[in-house]
Amino acid sequence: MNTAITQIKTQFREMGIKSTIPRVLIFQSLMKFQHHPSAEEIHISIQKKYPGVSLATVYKTLDMLVQNNLAHKVVTDEDKVRYDSRTDQHIHLYCDKTKKISDYEDAALESLIADYLSTHPIPGFTVKQIQVNLKGECKTIKKNQ
Repeated sequence: MNTAITQIKTQFREMGIKSTIPRVLIFQSLMKFQHHPSAEEIHISIQKKYPGVSLATVYKTLDMLVQNNLAHKVVTDEDKVRYDSRTDQHIHLYCDKTKKISDYEDAALESLIADYLSTHPIPGFTVKQIQVNLKGECKTIKKNQ
């Protein structure tokens, strides 16, 4: 059996999540993408191995992964939901021309935001997670225009 599949099954079991073939394939597919895929892209990617998986199953599984902090939703200004298998704190860059979402690492910025929120709590609100999405234009687009 594939090592990645074994690891996913173990992770599911440890979290009390039922390990079904569709769930494992959907999670594995999400982790293999080098970008932030939509549910439709994940659905297409698993059709060769498991054509019986419906798009509804993909959506339900992705929701389950998000609820269990195994994935994050990334919503763009087009209201299109993308998914990210990285659950650590990081910043997303969204190019409004190419619609591409990229991960961006900046420990100083992340620390600045976290430090600010720890010293300036929001009354009546507990911050559980910080998601920073920066919208702009990719350099590759500017070069080509």
